[in-house]
Amino acid sequence: LLAHHRLVAPFDAQVVTRHAEAGTVVKAGDAIFTLIDPATVWIQAYVDEERAGQLAPGQPGTIRLRSQPSAEFHGTIIRIGLESDRVNEERRVWLTCADCPAEMFLGEQAEVRILTGTRASALMVPEVAITGFDGHRGTVWTVQDGRLARIGLTFGARDDRGRVEVAGGLPEGAAIVTSPPRGAAEGRRAHLSEAP
Repeated sequence: LLAHHRLVAPFDAQVVTRHAEAGTVVKAGDAIFTLIDPATVWIQAYVDEERAGQLAPGQPGTIRLRSQPSAEFHGTIIRIGLESDRVNEERRVWLTCADCPAEMFLGEQAEVRILTGTRASALMVPEVAITGFDGHRGTVWTVQDGRLARIGLTFGARDDRGRVEVAGGLPEGAAIVTSPPRGAAEGRRAHLSEAP
């Protein structure tokens, strides 16, 4: 009878929560322990839908745990949620962690950065310099032949510093104004100066 009531975990597990103490009366189906396999701990991240289009399983990511903000760990996307959160407009992404600490705390907040691609070179513009930006197209101020002009451009990838890649539409010899002056108007004379 005693052997019939012995609890055996189906895998080598670690007890996370004990729902009942010795001597407690439990019914069939009641949870007694919550178990995890420490080797299968995943990091769950929420990614804005606007930035989630280039995500794919296998992409590398860096992970910073709130309890260790100065340490950087490395992970890989293992799964991407099939359903977005309709309220927050976010997609759930799960990463495995290759070198995370042996002792992980479930539910701890983490910051995740996922590398979706690299460029040998790219013309990058601060997103704040783009008006009417819809994630693909927008308008910027440029200097062409010594005069201000507004033109529409198409944009590509974003980086983690708030910059967007110019993908097309920039005329030959035109320069993008990253900080338009007050009173900027079409055709007004302008000259370029490098940011300090």
